[in-house]
Formats: sequence, C-alpha cells, structure tokens
Amino acid sequence: MEKPTITVENIEMKVIYVRFKGNYVEYRKNSRKMFNELFKFAKKYDLIKDNVTKVMTIYHDNPFITDSENLRTSLAMTVPSDTAIEEEGQIGTMTFGGKYAVLHYDLTLGEYEEAWKYAYSDWLLNKGEYTPRDSFPFELYVTEPPKSFKAKSKTDIYVPIE
Repeated sequence: MEKPTITVENIEMKVIYVRFKGNYVEYRKNSRKMFNELFKFAKKYDLIKDNVTKVMTIYHDNPFITDSENLRTSLAMTVPSDTAIEEEGQIGTMTFGGKYAVLHYDLTLGEYEEAWKYAYSDWLLNKGEYTPRDSFPFELYVTEPPKSFKAKSKTDIYVPIE
C-alpha cells in the first residue's frame, strides 16, 4: 500500500443513512442490502445528483473500546443540504461537519485495515501535528469500492481533527 496524500478540509455534509449494529464482518455481509435500501429511497425522492452524490461508511464507535456486537456503522449517501427529507423505515438523516484530515488512497479490499491503522497510529498519533476531535471518522468512496482482491478504488478516509 502506498502512503496517501493528505489534505485538511473543513466540511459540512447532509446525508441519508441506514445504520447497522454489530461487528464489521456482519456489517460487510449486510452492506449490499443496506445500499440497495438507501439507493431505492434516494431514487424515489430524486436525491441522487450526478457527479455530486457520494457514498460513505461512517464508523460511530471505536472498535478498541466498544464490544464488537455494539459497534454502530452507517452506510450513508450525501444529499443537497437544502433538501427537506421525511425519514421513513430504516432511513435516517443527519448533518455533520468540522475539520478533517483527509487521507486520499487507492486501495484494494485487503488494504482497508492497513489504511486505517496508518491514518491513526502512524500519522495522527505519531506525527503530533493535529489533535483528534471527538467526532466520527468515515470512508468516502470516490470510485466504487473494489469487488475483488486485485481491483483498486479511490477511497478517502476522513479523520476528525482539531
């Protein structure tokens, strides 16, 4: 895995999401079904905007201090900030933002764990340039996530910082 390019951004996002509670392996097994539910809702209400809408995975809990069966993970999709959305079924909405370090990667399926380890252990905590902020990190998929272990995709890891 190549080291990422790192930028710092102040962001504000509104998203629709479907939340999963449980370990990451179970989340991955359910993510396609969750994406289909999210996509169906977004399509129904004309929320998908070409070259604007992004899909992401939001990690609400730290896996080192939260029991795996209690980990909350959201599959989310950006929506225009001025859109009024009525939540229904498993679909929720949230707006969030702040300062983030953005690590720009080109990853295979097998490199995601190493990319997160680098983001926190090697870069954030060892470099000492920034302080972690009490918010959630997320993966934003610039291109569709890889479907095989040889394929790569552009993925940005957003780490909340002060």
